[in-house]
Amino acid sequence: MTLARRLTALVSLVAVAALTACASAKPAPSGSPAASVDIPATPVGERMTWIIDVFEAEDDTTPGAWARVLDENFQKQVPAEQVAEMVNRQIRPAAPFTVTAYTGTETQARATLAGALGDPFDLTLAIDSAGRVTTMLLGPVAPAWEPSTSLDEVEQRLRELPGQVSALVQRGDETVVSIDAERSAPLASVFKLYVLLAVADAVASGDLSWDDTLVLDDADRSLPSGELQDAPTGTEVSVREAASAMIRISDNTATDLLIARLGRERVEAAVARSGHSDPAALRPFVSTKELFTLGWGDPAVRAEWEAADEAGKRALLDRIDAAPLAVEGEKVVTPEWQDGFDWFASAADVAAVHRALQQTQDAEVLGILSENPGQGLDVGTWPYVAFKGGSSRGVLTGSWFVRDEMGEATVVLMMADTDAAAVSEAMTDFFHLAEDALRLAH
Repeated sequence: MTLARRLTALVSLVAVAALTACASAKPAPSGSPAASVDIPATPVGERMTWIIDVFEAEDDTTPGAWARVLDENFQKQVPAEQVAEMVNRQIRPAAPFTVTAYTGTETQARATLAGALGDPFDLTLAIDSAGRVTTMLLGPVAPAWEPSTSLDEVEQRLRELPGQVSALVQRGDETVVSIDAERSAPLASVFKLYVLLAVADAVASGDLSWDDTLVLDDADRSLPSGELQDAPTGTEVSVREAASAMIRISDNTATDLLIARLGRERVEAAVARSGHSDPAALRPFVSTKELFTLGWGDPAVRAEWEAADEAGKRALLDRIDAAPLAVEGEKVVTPEWQDGFDWFASAADVAAVHRALQQTQDAEVLGILSENPGQGLDVGTWPYVAFKGGSSRGVLTGSWFVRDEMGEATVVLMMADTDAAAVSEAMTDFFHLAEDALRLAH
C-alpha cells in the first residue's frame, strides 16, 4: 500500500480564521525532479512548517507536543496520542520531505509533500486565531488544475463554487465577467483598503505624515493575523511601516493603530469618497479588536450593540477601545458575518476603492499595495499588481488591480459561505480561477 493510502485522515472542525493575505504555488511538472516551493510566513504557514519539522525530526514526536498545538475540539475526536503514533509509525519513515506545492490564506492551507519513500501526499491544515490546529487532513494529491480557456469558462466555474459567490472582472472600463457584482458581501481583510485610502487622504491633506510615529499600548493589541500584537508595549512603528504591515501581512494590530490615529470618522469619509454604494453599511467603522469583541466576546456586550442606535454603538466602541482585548483566539470558531459582524461591500465597491487608491498617485500607496501580489500567485506578466485578500470564518476574498503599458484590468473575486468547510474546499479553485482571469484578461 502506498504512503498516501496508508495515511490516516485526521478531520476536525474546519475553520477559516482572522483578517488577512492569500498564497498559491504550483507543483513541479510531471516527470521532473520535485522542486521545492517556499512556505509563506503566515500563521498557518508557520504551523505547517512546525509540523513538517516534526515529520523530519530525528527523535519520535510525543503526545505532549501535539496536545499543545491541537485545538480542544480536535483532540476530542482525535487524541494527541493517536496523532503522535500515526506520525511516528506512518509519516516519519518517509522523511525527508520536499514541499512541491502550497496554496493557502492566513489560516488554512494545503501543501503537497514528496517524501523519500512512497507517493507524494497533500497535507491540509486549518488553525484558529491562537494558532491551534482545528483541521489536519492527510491524503492523496489533489488532481492537477486544468486552466480555463476563456473568460466565459472562468465565469461558469466561479458559479459552480459552493456558497454565495460574487465576482467582477474588468478590462479597462469594460466589464467582462460579472456575478452578483452589486451584492453586499463580507470582505474579511479586504476592508483594509479603506483604511489605506483614509491614510492617503490624511497624508494628502497634511494631517498625517508617513514618518509619524505610532506607539503600541496594551489596549491596542488585537488577535492575529500579523506580528505587532506580540511586540513589547511601547514599540514604535511609523505610519508607513504600519500601513505596509496592514496590507502585506494583513496585520490586525497595525490596522487598529492606524484607525485610532486617523479616527474612525476619517475612515468613514474615505469609504464614502471611494464610491461605496452604501456607506452606512460601514458606519460606525469598527477596528479588528472591536469586531472580535462584538462577534465572539461577552454576549452581553453583543446584545448591547444590537440594541443601540448609532450614537450608542459609537459609545460602546469607545469603551471597548479603552480596555485590553478580552477575547481568546480559540473562541473565534464560528461564522458570525451573517449577523453583521464583518465589513460589507460589493465586488463593484471593491473595484471602486482600488481605483480610488490608484488615483491618489501616491508612490507610498502604490508601493504598499504591490508588496504582496498574492504570495506566490501566478499573476503572469502584468508589470504592476496591487492585491488585498482575506479570510474569516466562512468567508474568503481576493481582490487585484493590475495594469499594463496599454491600459488596465481590475479583477475582484469574492466568496462567502456559512459553511466554513465549503470555503476551505473551494479555496484552491478560487485562486486558480483568479490566476485564469488575470491571464485571460491580459
